[in-house]
Amino acid sequence: MLEPVRMVKVSVVGPKEYLEVTSNALYRLSSMHIEDYSEEDEYFRIGEPLEKASRLSKFLVTVRSLLSHAGIKDGYEPERTFSVSELDRELDKKVGELEELITSRINRIRAIEEGLRKIADERRVIYPLKALGVPSELLAGYRNLSVFVGFVRANPFEKLIEVTKELEVFTADYAGEMVVAVFVRKDHADDVLKVLQEFAFREIQVPEISVSYDERLKQLEEEERSLRNELEKLNDELKRYEGENLDLLLALEEHLSIELEKCELPLKAATSKYAFVLVGYVPEERFGEFERHLKEVSGGKVVALKISDSRWDPPTAMKNPGFAKPFELLTTSYAVPKYGEVDPTLIMAVLFPIFFGFMLGDIGYGLVILGLGLWLSTKFKTEGWQALLKVLKYSAISTIVFGFVYGEFFGFELFGEESLFAKFLGHESEIARYFAELHPVANRLHDAPKLLVLTIAIGVLHMALAYVIGIRNVAKEHGWKHAVEEKFNWLMALISIALIITGFIINNIAGVPVFQMNAAYLLAMPFIAGWAILTIIGEGPMFLIEYLTLLSNTISYARLLAVGLASVGFAIAFNYMAFEMLWPSGPVGIVVAIVVFLIGHVINILLGILDPGLQSLRLHYVEFFVKFFEGGGKLYSPFGRRRKYTKED
Repeated sequence: MLEPVRMVKVSVVGPKEYLEVTSNALYRLSSMHIEDYSEEDEYFRIGEPLEKASRLSKFLVTVRSLLSHAGIKDGYEPERTFSVSELDRELDKKVGELEELITSRINRIRAIEEGLRKIADERRVIYPLKALGVPSELLAGYRNLSVFVGFVRANPFEKLIEVTKELEVFTADYAGEMVVAVFVRKDHADDVLKVLQEFAFREIQVPEISVSYDERLKQLEEEERSLRNELEKLNDELKRYEGENLDLLLALEEHLSIELEKCELPLKAATSKYAFVLVGYVPEERFGEFERHLKEVSGGKVVALKISDSRWDPPTAMKNPGFAKPFELLTTSYAVPKYGEVDPTLIMAVLFPIFFGFMLGDIGYGLVILGLGLWLSTKFKTEGWQALLKVLKYSAISTIVFGFVYGEFFGFELFGEESLFAKFLGHESEIARYFAELHPVANRLHDAPKLLVLTIAIGVLHMALAYVIGIRNVAKEHGWKHAVEEKFNWLMALISIALIITGFIINNIAGVPVFQMNAAYLLAMPFIAGWAILTIIGEGPMFLIEYLTLLSNTISYARLLAVGLASVGFAIAFNYMAFEMLWPSGPVGIVVAIVVFLIGHVINILLGILDPGLQSLRLHYVEFFVKFFEGGGKLYSPFGRRRKYTKED
């Protein structure tokens, strides 16, 4: 589980006419990660797509165009799946029918929308012209006159008559601007235009209309009403057609995409005049099935062989139990493990929720977050969202468990003399007395020093695990000598830090000076000496400075307690404010108290999701991964895909 799936490099070889058969078989097996062929020579060249690829590609463009208009909601689940043979039989007919049903209406809708846009544009022009009061037929069509119609920021008349007095100017105010129409002889047109430009002139394109402005506006209103009615009718029809045929469209899109991928397999193959060769990687445990199936479907004409060459660069197929699968999203967000590296997903799947719950630790908050996660799971159905929400739900369950450990419920104490029940029901209540006799495993406020020591211990163990994995990774890749010099030395440094902190705690408990020598300090010395020698040999003396970095890494785990104390502090503050308003102020005070309580805890829960999530992620990415995880692998992506809207016969 901690290592990726073991791969074997394979070569699939066969006659060229068996490429289509091989493509279908490989797609059905969905186990071969195929490497692209790129080194052409005099014997082998990159293959060409199968003949039907062009036709399938054309259909696929049509179907995707129709689907883009349908607007599929996230997580849509089909009511019906279509068989591949049914789609193959009626592919041309079904695509043609859908195109006729839907595309013709889409085109008409686009034409109507263009018509409505033109009506709006013309209306925007007519209103200022109507304010100007000059009929449109008088604003154009002169042989010896030039007419300038548009908006200006001020009346240009005084400046215009400096150019020529042989002009006519009409102005009107409209929507906070000035509309102007200037009639002038053509030989003064250029000079007049220059003056108008000084007034930020913006020209209005005068429409050719043969009726009055009011009459034209009525005509436009009628045209718009007619177009909108037609548009509504077409949209209703389109919506009905798309709803009735959505499953079919999705099935066609999936089927065509798959068939096109199969047709394009030769682009990954090396082909000669008579043969083809495909090279890639197959999980070792599936090679037997892989080899047998290819032989069966091709009658022994196509063979699969294990090969061993210098270009060994297998993909990484992560192998984790079901509950840990969602955490692969967090691992790959950092980096894809290299083949042969330890995959830290399983460790993260266990520790991430524990760290989250350790920080937040409140039964009420955990229940709210769990409910939120369950509700969002019904709304966001994509693979990524589902994985993220599962991480949230695991973290919520951990928060509830730690809520019992701390005895906290929305910041109230659940057990003890000052329990939640004692506050609401009174100390004489049977329930209050029952909970008063119970005690939390750890009270975060009272046991903070002990919990602080625990967080440091968690940090030491967490990082020690990272170094152990690092030793294994380096030993496997470069040998034990490098592993000792590069990783084991830092494990010794970490042990020495743990011993120094232990010595500090022992002296503190004993009430003696903290740096007074004790057994823990003495035990730390050989580890420090061993670390220093190995570090100088392996990485050089400059790396001795990193000892302080490691110390800060260890102390960094104190955030497990600090974030939790901040959260419970906020909760207690909101509860106190609500209680102070609740009792003496009557109905208004009760309402305000409830509002303060709800808003305060909603904010604290949102922070409670964000901060512990980020801090837990940080402890893994920054303190844990960097000590052993290099990444840089490529994800295993076999040729083939899982069908959702279609089924094979």
